[in-house]
Amino acid sequence: MQKKILTALTLIIVAMILVTGCKGKKTEKEEKTTVEETTIEETTVDNSHIGQVRSKLTGEYVDEKIGNRRPVAVMYNNIINAIPHSGLSNASVCYEAPVEGCITRIMGIFENYDDLKKIGSIRSCRIYYCYFALEWDAIYVHFGQSKYALDFLKSDKIDNVGSYQSVANSIFFRTTDRVAPHNCFIDGAGIKKGIKELGYRKNYKKDYNSHFQFADEGTKVDLASEKIANKVELGYQINKPWFEYDAATGLYKRFQYGKAHIDDQNNEQLSCSNIIIQYVNATLYPDNKSLDMTLTGSGKGWYITNGKAEKITWNKSDKLGRTTYLDKSGNEIVLNDGKTWICMVQNEYSDNVKISK
Repeated sequence: MQKKILTALTLIIVAMILVTGCKGKKTEKEEKTTVEETTIEETTVDNSHIGQVRSKLTGEYVDEKIGNRRPVAVMYNNIINAIPHSGLSNASVCYEAPVEGCITRIMGIFENYDDLKKIGSIRSCRIYYCYFALEWDAIYVHFGQSKYALDFLKSDKIDNVGSYQSVANSIFFRTTDRVAPHNCFIDGAGIKKGIKELGYRKNYKKDYNSHFQFADEGTKVDLASEKIANKVELGYQINKPWFEYDAATGLYKRFQYGKAHIDDQNNEQLSCSNIIIQYVNATLYPDNKSLDMTLTGSGKGWYITNGKAEKITWNKSDKLGRTTYLDKSGNEIVLNDGKTWICMVQNEYSDNVKISK
């Protein structure tokens, strides 16, 4: 009887061990399954720039058809009889430089001009503006030219749309709101027609990179300089232009001839995010009238953005090449996204430039 009881107890214990062992294996399997499970987190895809590219002129995102095509560089008259300007607020980059008699002219570089009905008034070429245009792989638009520029314009070194070409009569037009020669204009359709009929390449060169380096998207350049730049006077003697910084927008608003510089096509005041002042040497051609600028070599200047200014140097080894602007450490400057105004100031007038609070 005792033997039977022991046998029964043994069987019960074995059964319990088996049951416990099975449960242990099941738990181990469950734990293993739990460890191997992968949690997939939802990711957000940024679709905000689909169909866009970063502009080589401003660093801003634009439609890829606009951002990939060659810009045009339009020569603007800037004598008082030629203002107000038309369409200049659409320019992404502006160059301002003196010509004869201390008058300045402005070259606006456009990537988006299709819908503009009136661009100008347009004036004649000076050869140094050709070199500015080439730095951007731009097609140069002008009406007339100095005799020292004509041979260059007719060469294969620069694509240009000008009054000496057969297409001129069908794309340029005169207005009655001012006297000649300050009343010559073109529109976006005329520019496109000129480019097509003259057979110019429509997109950037494959190896062309942006002239400037721009801040990363969503970041802002804050210069380390302690030089405050709330007002910038350029020192040009006739139009006496200046910029005033608007901290609310981060833009420099432009004035000349004693008042706001307005585009009559949208009644907007011209403005920009960046200002570059480049000090250069200038001489006269043998006619003792036509101005020429020395754009190769190196020199000094200012870079102004976001309410501050820092001293820079510039370098250019070839007339057909690119100008680089360097900070005090010798690094190429980084610009804020947006429009840039580049001012050529003769070295002898550098003391006329005023940067103040």
